[in-house]
Amino acid sequence: MRRRTSLLLCVTALAALAGPAPLAVAHVAEDGGTTLPGMPDRLSEGQGCTTVRGKNTAAAPWTRGALGLDQVWRLSRGRGVTVAVVGTGVSDQPAVLAGRVRVLGAAGDDCVGRGTFQAGLVAGAALSGQGFSGVAPEARILAVRGTGERGEPDAERLAAGVREAAEAGAAVITVAVPMDGSDRRVREAMAVARAKDALVIVPAAADSAPSGTSEAPSAPVAPAQALAVLDTGPQGTRPESAPAFRHADLSAPGGALVGPGPVGDGKWTASGSSLAAAITAGTAALVRSYHPGLSAAEVRERLLTGAYPGDLPALDPYGAVAGVARGTAPAVAAQADPIRLPHAPQTAGARSTAYLVTAAATGIVVLVAFLALVLPRGRGRRWRPGRLDAEGRPLA
Repeated sequence: MRRRTSLLLCVTALAALAGPAPLAVAHVAEDGGTTLPGMPDRLSEGQGCTTVRGKNTAAAPWTRGALGLDQVWRLSRGRGVTVAVVGTGVSDQPAVLAGRVRVLGAAGDDCVGRGTFQAGLVAGAALSGQGFSGVAPEARILAVRGTGERGEPDAERLAAGVREAAEAGAAVITVAVPMDGSDRRVREAMAVARAKDALVIVPAAADSAPSGTSEAPSAPVAPAQALAVLDTGPQGTRPESAPAFRHADLSAPGGALVGPGPVGDGKWTASGSSLAAAITAGTAALVRSYHPGLSAAEVRERLLTGAYPGDLPALDPYGAVAGVARGTAPAVAAQADPIRLPHAPQTAGARSTAYLVTAAATGIVVLVAFLALVLPRGRGRRWRPGRLDAEGRPLA
């Protein structure tokens, strides 16, 4: 009984030294208590352009820790890769985008602000005094108009924007609204993107319901070669009221995000699958920068196989860049209603640390258990370690 008690005490002490198992990344307050204004995805009739400057905050957004960006930035920051944002346009007024945006046509004017917000998520620069930066802070942005001036969806303009972005040399293309893979114009644009080796990343659902309706219809099924991304919030789930989708390949952070607006350096907040697509586009830029020899199709596959496994794989930038094998992501069945996803997983760094701590603690526990059983028996037989006679036999 005494030996069992000693063994339990040893095991308990070792478990305490090893510390608790790492938990999923917790949601960190976005802005230290400051309420950020919400960025619209489109403007209603008669509503003026977005001119509010947002609010200043030096706090790091929750996505920085949840995606393990500080770890993956040791490998890649997106240098040399151009990402096209096809949507409401992109303003280069925010300091995080200044001098880093190339514009096609009238896409330098962003009346809504949504495209600027997306561009910041993709490639906003890491500046002193700001906790915010894009996923690929050394990538560059190509601004392409893909919606109406007020953000209204326009299938023809969206398809033309994808084609123009590919022809202009973008390695990664992300769009503001879902694309219909059955639309001839979309198929033709995707053929150009494939010929130019550009990876197209699209939202799997609308960001909000159209004006005058209470519920957004299910988004169309995206083209097969595109990567369709669904948004999740800080806890890895979607609200029950989130717009429905029919198919998604990957999930990524898209709820309660922080980013720049079209005027000044203040920050805004927004949610939606188009923002999850932008986060994924930034990750694709990290991969293409670190592995310049990979084709667009190979980058797409790497984003899927490097993801956290589940019913719907969850984006893991470190897994995609470093090539941490997790097996091919399972196919997701088409469905008309939004799904609930499990809590956000650990970052790659936390997961690796957990494996090391667990292995070390297990080895120590086994050793202590062995000694706790063997030493009392040896003492019962009057064994004394280190005391041998001249012929090497233990002394009595």
